[in-house]
Amino acid sequence: MSNICYWFSGTGNSLYAARTLASTVGDMELVAITRELADNPPVVSGEVVGFVFPVYAYGPPAIVHRFIEKAEFGEIKYSFTAMTHGGGPANTAVSTDKIFKKRGVEISAFFTIRMPSNYVVGSNPLEGEKALEVFEKGDEELKNAAHYISQRLFNPPLSSGIGGKLKSSLITPLFAKGVKTYDRSFFATDLCNGCGVCAGICPMNNIALTADKRPEWKGHCEACLGCINLCPAMAIQTGKATMKRRRYRHRNISIKDLTNRH
Repeated sequence: MSNICYWFSGTGNSLYAARTLASTVGDMELVAITRELADNPPVVSGEVVGFVFPVYAYGPPAIVHRFIEKAEFGEIKYSFTAMTHGGGPANTAVSTDKIFKKRGVEISAFFTIRMPSNYVVGSNPLEGEKALEVFEKGDEELKNAAHYISQRLFNPPLSSGIGGKLKSSLITPLFAKGVKTYDRSFFATDLCNGCGVCAGICPMNNIALTADKRPEWKGHCEACLGCINLCPAMAIQTGKATMKRRRYRHRNISIKDLTNRH
């Protein structure tokens, strides 16, 4: 049986985590969860199967939810889920476990991995010593997860308590609903040079270039913020706030790594 890891990532945090954990398993194929894959999911099976994705508003991204709901599951001997987060996973592990169990899938091990946030829409990405501290914490958590996976150990999802449950039960559904119109606020300033990076990295195939090579969003956004963060010219904005903020990409992941996934 093969080993396979399905990953979703906007700016590289989850891709870095997926690569790190896959190296522990050895001979593990990495497959990006894109709009095309979620709409036409494969049969998910294997000796070791992983699912790696970021936490969005205290829950799994909507595209990951859809992928799990639509996929056909075959025999899986050992499975893990690793969720990267910018400081608060809340009850994501438990809610994700419920999604899998509805499909009759028992995940062997759950992990949450701290990473710098890419949420430039809401805050300025970390830099310097503060960012290094977060990277170090995330690497330690990845090291621990790698140990569990290499030994095929079980690690149940941990409940985050009443506060985390409330966040996940109330905020996640509202965020998922808002994602449907999320890209209406996106625009490109005159700094745009028509390079097309934004279109190439979008996992939803949601961005097209107009005749004058300006990005146009099609209403299928997943709020990964890859287009805003990875634009080489920092031309993509959602308003005055993002014009004043830094951008984020995982230090060990290149734009090329995140390009043409669909």
